[in-house]
Amino acid sequence: MPEIVTPPCYLCGGARTRLVAANLSYSYVECGSCGYRRKDTLPTPAEEAVLYRDDYYNDRGLQVNLDTQSRLMRGLIDRRVRKLSELNDGPGRLLDVGAGTGLFMEASMRAGWVAEGVDISAAAVRMARRITNANVIQGGLEDVPAKGDFDAVTMWDVLEHLADPRAALERVRALLRPAGLLGISFPNVGGLRARLLGTRWRYFQREIGHISHFSPGTLRAILGQAGFRTAALETSGLVNIGKPFGLDPDALSDGPAVLGTLQAVVDRAPGAFGLGENIVAFARSTRS
Repeated sequence: MPEIVTPPCYLCGGARTRLVAANLSYSYVECGSCGYRRKDTLPTPAEEAVLYRDDYYNDRGLQVNLDTQSRLMRGLIDRRVRKLSELNDGPGRLLDVGAGTGLFMEASMRAGWVAEGVDISAAAVRMARRITNANVIQGGLEDVPAKGDFDAVTMWDVLEHLADPRAALERVRALLRPAGLLGISFPNVGGLRARLLGTRWRYFQREIGHISHFSPGTLRAILGQAGFRTAALETSGLVNIGKPFGLDPDALSDGPAVLGTLQAVVDRAPGAFGLGENIVAFARSTRS
């Protein structure tokens, strides 16, 4: 790939950047020093806002309540709630950033957390207010008072959509009590699937809306810069073994037990080497 002239790397300040993917509207560039990948040029807020209308949530089946979600989705959410409770020594006060339609808030409240949420999408907030009892407001992190009294803040599939992810993490740190917890997730640009697909990886697509692509290494780096210490990080997922049988991942989880068990093994295997498709991490604020 050719080297191009761009501003220094957002994450490490490195000067050498290579072009990874380009089209008529935007490009993605990768730092030659730390591997952090970022969209160039950045989209405007107006361009991003059009992505998160009703169809975004309807197409993903997220417009219904927790009990009607697939076993796969419920299991994913429950595992995250349990891990958060474990690291916090029990439930506490939670803010879900990018709360979407409220599924994680609902699950956390059932586990004893006092949860509230914030989301920039009017469509998401409208759905969340219908399907959950949690308090959810429309807006961004800047609209949440920085009182430093949350035990945990979660950002599930959010950070990669933000133009200034380090500033967002620093804002989260101000919202947390000393040694408070951050839960975070997004696709793994260092995963085996991303490496094999190259520019055909789906997260290059405009409608996905990703500004940054993180790996475990670049995630740990930005967490450290923002004042967090990584407490747990895992990657998982690779291929859908139900595809030859016409089963998507949700249908597979609700289908034959033997296929579901085999899928779970396949999902975990690449994680041992940090090569899974998705990253889930928990970090603790270093603020005393």
